[in-house]
Amino acid sequence: MHKLKFIIPCTVSLIFSWLLSCSKISDTLTALFISDEQEVELGIQYKQQIEADVKNYPLYTKKSNYSSDLVNYINRIGQKLVQNQKDRTTIDFTFTIIDNDSVINAFAIPGGFVYVYTGLLLKTSSEDEIAGVIAHEIAHITHRHGAKKLKDQYGIDMLLDVLIGDSNAVRSVLDISSGLVFLKYSRDNEFEADSSAIEYLSTAGYNPSGMKTFLDVLVSMGSGSSKLATLLSTHPASEERVKKAVGIIDKKSLDIKNRPLTSKKYNP
Repeated sequence: MHKLKFIIPCTVSLIFSWLLSCSKISDTLTALFISDEQEVELGIQYKQQIEADVKNYPLYTKKSNYSSDLVNYINRIGQKLVQNQKDRTTIDFTFTIIDNDSVINAFAIPGGFVYVYTGLLLKTSSEDEIAGVIAHEIAHITHRHGAKKLKDQYGIDMLLDVLIGDSNAVRSVLDISSGLVFLKYSRDNEFEADSSAIEYLSTAGYNPSGMKTFLDVLVSMGSGSSKLATLLSTHPASEERVKKAVGIIDKKSLDIKNRPLTSKKYNP
């Protein structure tokens, strides 16, 4: 009886520790500490910082000859994917183009803000590839990867201090010149985002193989490409990642895998 009394609490403790290590549980705990409203507010503050930095993040819509067709096109793709995911339906998403043809990249800010570089749009060869990249960024937000990273890096107290306007906390957390900490995703985060992106693509009517073909392009270019430096540092495109994505896609029905790739309608 005494042994049983000892074993039960130890077993419960081990189970609880295991649960805390699970991605879904971790996401739930993050949601408990950072509400949707708080995450969106943090995202808005990052968005303001980024879009004020015109040297490093020149907005495509600030060009005198920008194409409204392209802006609307990227937004339509993004909103179509958002409407076809059920992981997180309580926040709005926006999609913004950064005018830099030399950077092949895209990134997501906590709270529903997705940014895509013109360099990435130029590198894609189909709408399905563009949708694959955007779906991946949406998945980082739906799974709260960025919010969790901020929580782990700075702690809940400092994030709440940012929200109430504490100047020291604002300088520390919102200092984009030191790098956006939430962009440094783990390998597990990348795999989870890929897996969810494939589901979003499939449900939205795209061929998820478009995501695989773009990953192939990145792998073939290799880390030696200066244009890929930013993308590969935040979204490592390894052969293992491609293999895992292909494994998920292969389990899809033939009608999904045989969908024709949609031609890209607009370029920057």
